[in-house]
Amino acid sequence: MDKKTFKNKSGTSKKKLIKTRRDITRTRIIATIVVILVFAAVYYFIDSGSYVATVDGHRISKSDYQFFLKQQLASTEANEGLTTDEEKREFWTTPADGQDPFKAAKSKALDFSKEFTIQYIKAKEAGFKIDSEIKNQVAAIINSLKGQVTEKQFREQYNISSRELQSLYEKFSIIEKFKNKYLTDEYTAKDFTEDEVKAEYDKDAKVYDKVDISYVTLYRFNDMGMPLSEEEAAAKKKTAEEALDKAKQGEEFDKVIVKYTEEEASNEDKPIGKAKISYSQNSIYEYFIDWDLIEWAFENKTGDIDIIETDNFIYVARIDSRTTYDDVKDSVKKTLEYRDRESFYDSAIESWGLESRYNIIKNNRVYDSISYK
Repeated sequence: MDKKTFKNKSGTSKKKLIKTRRDITRTRIIATIVVILVFAAVYYFIDSGSYVATVDGHRISKSDYQFFLKQQLASTEANEGLTTDEEKREFWTTPADGQDPFKAAKSKALDFSKEFTIQYIKAKEAGFKIDSEIKNQVAAIINSLKGQVTEKQFREQYNISSRELQSLYEKFSIIEKFKNKYLTDEYTAKDFTEDEVKAEYDKDAKVYDKVDISYVTLYRFNDMGMPLSEEEAAAKKKTAEEALDKAKQGEEFDKVIVKYTEEEASNEDKPIGKAKISYSQNSIYEYFIDWDLIEWAFENKTGDIDIIETDNFIYVARIDSRTTYDDVKDSVKKTLEYRDRESFYDSAIESWGLESRYNIIKNNRVYDSISYK
């Protein structure tokens, strides 16, 4: 019988049962290669799902893009007057004029992401870095935003984790530094003439003016927050007419406020029934008044007095004073200068975006997977 092999009863050859050191080493190498390849494949799959596009080799992360998309959706919803979840879903899932509104929003968010990335690349090329000072400042902002909410609640609100948003804000910080330096070096301020400033004011004076008003507030709801009955609402309207009549007859308006208003003091620095308002949403939150009252104040003139009814309140209001062009012309001029400066920078971004090195390359697998939920 051959010394290297032998036959079993069935006539088949048996392999060696003891492996040589060389065999063991070879097996280990093969096993290691397999593990590395599997790990690499898994890593590639996970890593390739972490970004939506690249610009000049720089990745636009999925988290950054989703943040910009969230802002785009919120902006559109505000412009469209969408308030309920049902209204929003109907809008984003219903094609209009042959276009998919959500796809359009995704495209705009991608454009903004590209512009953001270009500026970030420019900032780094100019030598700006995210240092410890920036990290500490941004961390304080994020902690303030987060407050007492959980990480899950934070992500639901901002469409991004607190850590991811901190990283994004850190990039914003050096972009802002780069922008200021670029404008200092490249921009020449325009000297606007008096006629140009006056024309801007006349175009829409209410944007620049401030109006002082005095007002009585009557609630159209009860202590439980429920709407008043028709009879109760009619009684409130009668009270408002009585207060209006008193004011028109010459009674001091401050006394009318004390006698009739249902508003309670919430801030010692803000007397009840007094407001210096601008034509913006800020005045709503500052004084807890309805937009209809603001509209009325800017549509009428000093000394006018009337009843203004809204869904929640009945106001008896008087316009005490309103700014004029001479009062606000410096502010108007600064606004024009700011717009011109921003326009110059926007043109620069647009010009950079036309360079071939900044062409955007989409990661279609990830980009296409993002849908309205």
